Amino acid sequence: MTVHPAPAADVAEILLLAYGLTPRERDVLARVVAGLPSRTIAVELHITAATVQAHLKSVFAKTGVRSRSELVATVLGL
Repeated sequence: MTVHPAPAADVAEILLLAYGLTPRERDVLARVVAGLPSRTIAVELHITAATVQAHLKSVFAKTGVRSRSELVATVLGL
C-alpha cells in the first residue's frame, strides 16, 4: 500500500465542506481565490456588490479569518 498526499483541490473542497459554506459562499470564494474584485464577482453571479460583501463576511466568520488574503491562504493551505 502506498500513501500519497491528496491533491490541493481535493483538500480545499473538503475544507469548504468542513467550514459549512453554502453553495453561493463557495461560488464567491472560488472567485476570490481567482483574484477577482467584488464588482466582477457580483456581475458574474448576477448579485449586487453588497451581497458579495455579505457572503464574504459570512465566509470570514465561518473560517475564522479577517481578510481576503488570509482567506485564500487558509483555503489553499499556505
